[in-house]
Amino acid sequence: MSELDGLPQQEWLTLTVIQALDALRDGLRPFVVQVLEEKEGPHWFNHPRVQRMLPAPPDQEGEVQCATEAPALDLALLLKLIGSDCYWYRTFRPRLPGISRWQIDSLRELRNRVAHNDGSDPLFIKAALLLPYLNTMEQVLQVVGGDQLDAIARLRAGLERRRRQLFRAIALGRSRWSFPFWLAVAAVSGGCLWLFDYLGSPHVDQRTVVIGTPDRRLERYLPLEQHLEGRLRPSQFLRALRGEKIDVRIEGARSYPEAVAHLRARRWDVLLGFSPVVSMEAVQAGYRPIGRMFPQDPEYRAILFTRQDSPLRGLQDINAATRLALGDFFSATKYYVPMSLLRGRSARITLNLSTAEIAEQVRSGSADVGAMAGNPLRFEKLNPGLKIMASSPPLPQSIVALSPSLSDLDRDPLQRALLNAPPSVRGKSAANFGPGAAPDYRLFARQVAEGKAFSAYLRNEAPDMKLNCPTSDRINLVEGWINNVQADGDRVRIQLSSADRQSFDLLIQRALLEQIAVFDVLNDLRGRFLKVLALQHLWDKQPVVLETPHQLEISP
Repeated sequence: MSELDGLPQQEWLTLTVIQALDALRDGLRPFVVQVLEEKEGPHWFNHPRVQRMLPAPPDQEGEVQCATEAPALDLALLLKLIGSDCYWYRTFRPRLPGISRWQIDSLRELRNRVAHNDGSDPLFIKAALLLPYLNTMEQVLQVVGGDQLDAIARLRAGLERRRRQLFRAIALGRSRWSFPFWLAVAAVSGGCLWLFDYLGSPHVDQRTVVIGTPDRRLERYLPLEQHLEGRLRPSQFLRALRGEKIDVRIEGARSYPEAVAHLRARRWDVLLGFSPVVSMEAVQAGYRPIGRMFPQDPEYRAILFTRQDSPLRGLQDINAATRLALGDFFSATKYYVPMSLLRGRSARITLNLSTAEIAEQVRSGSADVGAMAGNPLRFEKLNPGLKIMASSPPLPQSIVALSPSLSDLDRDPLQRALLNAPPSVRGKSAANFGPGAAPDYRLFARQVAEGKAFSAYLRNEAPDMKLNCPTSDRINLVEGWINNVQADGDRVRIQLSSADRQSFDLLIQRALLEQIAVFDVLNDLRGRFLKVLALQHLWDKQPVVLETPHQLEISP
């Protein structure tokens, strides 16, 4: 094969096939002659069946000329004799085990294509198209036992070696096809990687996923936002193929009531509860829990505490002169549960304090009793100089929940994407959530309801609020719709019309109103449904002055 190596590809392939066909001819000729002599005798070539296949026509009278020697058997005649109907089934097929007539016909087709090759036949452009023919030639000669088998094997080995050389040249950049080849490889590889990534990623139908939380420190949730944007894919394949991304947004809330308003309006697809109050409201709004927040933290409770040297020993010692330091109106451990624990008692209350400020006021003597979240077993060790007066049962944990507005096709992939996020995304230093069963909020719901109801007893008299719960007064609930709302200095006047056509005037500080209602301008509140809690005797005079945000609940 060395004399052919320097030829162009097409010419080299053509000469290889010609040499292979010549070797096949020389290998088949003795076999065909032997078989026909056994079948038809030494003058087999004069048999009428053979004469009809010879290229020489009969004489003028239509009689067949008798020859004294066998004709020159070229490859076309050899293959024609072997594959003919009159000789294949009873003569040649038994002598060619494992060889089909289809293979003989394919070799005849190859010989004809070579004979009529005008340089445009694609068969002589790619070596891969010729290799099956050479393999068939080898199989035939192995059965026949011709001495040309080695020649075919050498030609086939040279063909395969040439293919390897061409591929090596392309792979090493030594061919004009190298750049298109590697460009195609890169495109296919990139396409396969993209397809594997798409098939292995969770798919969602909606274009935007909003994650809401009442926590104002949104920076801790940015890794989760980035992770989900990189992980989620559109469920429509064409959208993904166009490069569309799922827009994931983290949204906070100015207050817990604003967060609750978003939940009731189902503006958030995913809730990171952060607070048991907001988590409970989410469950009541139909959100479906899929996990818990703060999974590594131990159980915590609402703790009422005082100084070690204080004469106060329990809740029974609290009276109207006792000074209480509490948190904001919507804190579970620093307002709702302590107010529930204080039911039936009177005290002087300072509100809207942070945990550090509450502890400092108790230590300095500015307050007699404070409230905070904690574990009773570790409280006094972590807070030297302070002692526990009372603690609540363990509070339920906050949840991770999905909106009931999500379709089933979106809910399951989104749940997997959230719970399978890496520790850097949902660990304690980041979003801080994990899998877990939904907590039982029934007892907590009662404590929150009691805390809200007792807020109606608060009276805002500088410098602190007073909690008086006389048994002679009752709390009335009035429901209705807002007919009109207008500013009145730093307060807001609301005109309420109930279902039985009674009208009431309400007066509330605008700062308190903004904590419980989501609106841009006051006119946005017109027509909304609201519930109002106030002591019974206050409804007898107008306007009804509302001292706390829990006295008013406005629909979104």
